[in-house]
Amino acid sequence: MAGTHSIDERSKLNPYTFWPGFILLTTGIVLGLTYHEGLAAILDKVMGWIHFNFGWLEVSLGIIIVMFTVGVAFSPIGDIRLGGRDAKPEFSFWQWFALSLCGCIGIGILFWAMGEPIYHMMQPPLSLHIEPGSKDAGIFAIAQTTLHWTVAQYCFYTVCAVAIALGGYNRNYPLSVAAGMYALFPEKLRPVVIPAVHAICLFSLCCAVATSMGAGLMQIGSGTGKIFGYTPGPVTWAVAAAIIIPIYVLSSSSGLKKGMCLLSTGTTKAFFFFMGLILFAGPTLFILGIGVESFGYFANNFFRNSTLLNTMQANDLWPSQWLVPYMEIFFIFAPLLGHFLARMGKGRTVRQFILVNVIPPTVFCHFWIATFGGTAVYFQWSGAVDVWAGIHDFGMESMVYLLLEQFPFSQMLMGLFVVTIVFSFATMTDSLVATLAIISTKGVRVGEEPPRRLKVLWGVVIGLIAYVLCICGGIEPVRGLISLAGFPMMLFTFAMCVALVKDGIYLLGKPDWLDNEAQNG
Repeated sequence: MAGTHSIDERSKLNPYTFWPGFILLTTGIVLGLTYHEGLAAILDKVMGWIHFNFGWLEVSLGIIIVMFTVGVAFSPIGDIRLGGRDAKPEFSFWQWFALSLCGCIGIGILFWAMGEPIYHMMQPPLSLHIEPGSKDAGIFAIAQTTLHWTVAQYCFYTVCAVAIALGGYNRNYPLSVAAGMYALFPEKLRPVVIPAVHAICLFSLCCAVATSMGAGLMQIGSGTGKIFGYTPGPVTWAVAAAIIIPIYVLSSSSGLKKGMCLLSTGTTKAFFFFMGLILFAGPTLFILGIGVESFGYFANNFFRNSTLLNTMQANDLWPSQWLVPYMEIFFIFAPLLGHFLARMGKGRTVRQFILVNVIPPTVFCHFWIATFGGTAVYFQWSGAVDVWAGIHDFGMESMVYLLLEQFPFSQMLMGLFVVTIVFSFATMTDSLVATLAIISTKGVRVGEEPPRRLKVLWGVVIGLIAYVLCICGGIEPVRGLISLAGFPMMLFTFAMCVALVKDGIYLLGKPDWLDNEAQNG
């Protein structure tokens, strides 16, 4: 009975976390949508100030975290088994890969894999002196898109996951974002630190998730519009939201090992189906060729292109439009997707956990971007389709459908792709809804699920925010808020790196890598 009472108490809503984050989020969104012109102008100046004064810091910390992650993997800390020496994995490799891929970047690669390479091809950074539309621009475009969607962001997510997992599985701390930083704070400060950290996380994650969901709703609307010949609008987006919200809410309510696992494995199979279809039915030799060349460019220029700024070339807007905003988004998601990945870590060594969370998704994403992005580059280069004009005329969300129109049975393919988007959308949101619910509680632990009502609440809230953003013109009204939210999350991510080392060194001196004397925090 005492144990049940303790679980019930930990599962209760933490008002000091929930209400500040919820009120801050609501205030920011309402102001952004009601007074969007004035507020957007102010936030645009603030965002420009952050990019100008701290872009170097965000980019440099990003590359440092990549190197730090590799160092941890091959250090003695890499030998530590999450959950202790005798812990057994709860997920197969395939389930783990599918959850990691779909839960972290599934909807992103569907939306950006075709449009982003064309932007880089037609508007490359001025500092590289690449001729727009040329072969060099095409290879750079695939390589840079791969760089944005692979190693760096998965290193961000994974290093946070290790910090949280060491605390949750090996030190008997709550499975929370703040617990990944416990090693930095005395126990008497934790009751103050935890609500503050989680309130900021709630605000930051909701802004980021809502914008991702908004992009997904627009892409679904564009697809159904192409199939049935109409112009998508608020009604279409409302119907899409009404279909998707129950899917991810029900999946999240069933727990990680049931609904989320089923959704992610099915969605990953759909990814492989579409990738194989485009590869063999499209310009196969071109895709294979540009895939190989762009991988070589990516490997040879990884550090150079991970640190592209506009030093001595102030008129080059590319860094502030692509690299720096990506770093901010990665930092926003890092502690929260790290929390999601940590829930799959039991029974794996830290080294296994890092390598599997980084390498397989990187390989898959490169093939995906080379296939879809390479096809877009081929159509633009060959003159078969003016993809660049299509982006300006129909928006980024329409790109995949412009390409699928060039294939046999295009209507059927577009319909299947819309279904894939729906479930990819649901899998990523599912993972984040569960994280929002967990950090809204007083401290659920490993193996425990947060109350379903919290999952339902957050699922509906972020779905509604995404819909409101769609009908109010997209993410522009809150783009500055995202930049502001990314800054504290950058500090949290760095703090977790430090805490990881402290916890790792401490656990290396413990029998079976377990801290049985840890306080509950």
